[in-house]
Amino acid sequence: MEPIKVFAAASLREAVTEIAREWTKRTGQEVKLQFDATSALALQIKEGAPAAVFIAAAPEWLDRVKATEKRDWLSNRLVVVVRKEVGAFDLKSARSLALANEQVPAGKYAKAALAHMGLKPPERTIYGSNVRDVLSKVSQGGAEAGIVYATDAGLDRELRIAYTFPEECHPKILYSTGLLKPAGRAFFDVLKESWAQEIARKHGFNILE
Repeated sequence: MEPIKVFAAASLREAVTEIAREWTKRTGQEVKLQFDATSALALQIKEGAPAAVFIAAAPEWLDRVKATEKRDWLSNRLVVVVRKEVGAFDLKSARSLALANEQVPAGKYAKAALAHMGLKPPERTIYGSNVRDVLSKVSQGGAEAGIVYATDAGLDRELRIAYTFPEECHPKILYSTGLLKPAGRAFFDVLKESWAQEIARKHGFNILE
């Protein structure tokens, strides 16, 4: 069997990698995974990259790649992370902040959350190409704080969650799956099976009923 090519948002790396590994055990079919910012992956698909399934961090990106079928799959929370040694932290007085670029879903959610709270990013704001890039900028001391998904926050032992944004501060965070080629049908469908959802839940994602 030909491998299935799956493109997925960077924040899904651990969960989707585990699902793909289990899928291969069960079916014998290999899954080739590619992770990056949703916007970057969508551009690659539009330019002809042979993805069969696309898992985006915002559903509107599936319209841009003309997915033949779409499903909302998971949700997440938006948080502020700081290094563990940082004491009391107030986002209003942050000296520096790391955000994902605005064209990346995480950046769009972050901008909306800050605007909802009436906050402007500090003068020293640095931008990452995806949420993992933002995480590393904070971990390495490039910024005092960063806005990422809750599921990313636990990946770096040097960081802690300093603040969780109320869900009404930003558009609902939705990971949506898109079928791009018939060859991806089986994997596209399996993402809704209970064992795949349980893996996603184990990695901190919220399952959509």
